[in-house]
Amino acid sequence: MKKSLVLVLLVVALVTVSVLGFTACNNNKYTIGVQKGTTGEYYVKGDSDWGYPGFSNISYNAYDNGGLAVQALKNGAVNAVIIDEAPAKTLAAEIEGIKVINVVLTTEKYGIGVDKNQDTLKNQINEIFATDEFKTFKATVFENYENENYQPTPVVAATTADSSKAAQQLVVATNAEFPPFEYKEGTGFVGIDMEIAAFIANKLNLELVIIDMDFDSVVTSVGVNNIDIALSGLTINEKRKESVNFTDSYYEEAAQVLIVLESDTTFDGLTTVEQIEAKLKSL
Repeated sequence: MKKSLVLVLLVVALVTVSVLGFTACNNNKYTIGVQKGTTGEYYVKGDSDWGYPGFSNISYNAYDNGGLAVQALKNGAVNAVIIDEAPAKTLAAEIEGIKVINVVLTTEKYGIGVDKNQDTLKNQINEIFATDEFKTFKATVFENYENENYQPTPVVAATTADSSKAAQQLVVATNAEFPPFEYKEGTGFVGIDMEIAAFIANKLNLELVIIDMDFDSVVTSVGVNNIDIALSGLTINEKRKESVNFTDSYYEEAAQVLIVLESDTTFDGLTTVEQIEAKLKSL
């Protein structure tokens, strides 16, 4: 993620952080910031459909994106942030005064959510994923976004679906506030997922359309208003399968991690998820 995006997130955060945070428990508890609708939220609050027991002793504040959650951390509104590992590392590399606790809390796989009425499309995407061409392309894309000097070019995409051209368009729902997977440079869409979307559309000879929306609406929007797929760093799980059919996984190293202030020693010396969770339960 480039510094311009981080600065925009921080400016927005300064204005909105007190408004967008939602406190689930009382404010006297240790409080963790999360992004709305993500695995991190369900990990903290607990959810049987996701298979997470949660932490009854911990409050959480849910924000519209990771940048806002980190700004809340820096402002003292939360004690820590839990977010996906790749965005966490991107934020830590660009924002001073925070650090990532390098202990994986969850292991997850990302997939593309496809309209349940479009099995052919799902099968076509899986066939693309299985090709050597895609595997080479994907490796290059991930390597590019790990390079802090990489200057991505926005993908070519429309932002409005046309029902009269439904058969000629691939309409993608995303939340473009999740670098390095999806975000914006100016008005254009960039990120790992966005480049994968462009690759798929090209192989299927379809016009790419990207619809940016709140993350917690991405999955449920599929099949509505001509939206074909959800591509937004989506963890494959049974709850989401109620709304979409998932493709094969294209990223199998997703994980949740903690972000804290650099001065915070709460988790120093802890090296396993069991130790981290025991510490969280004791706070």
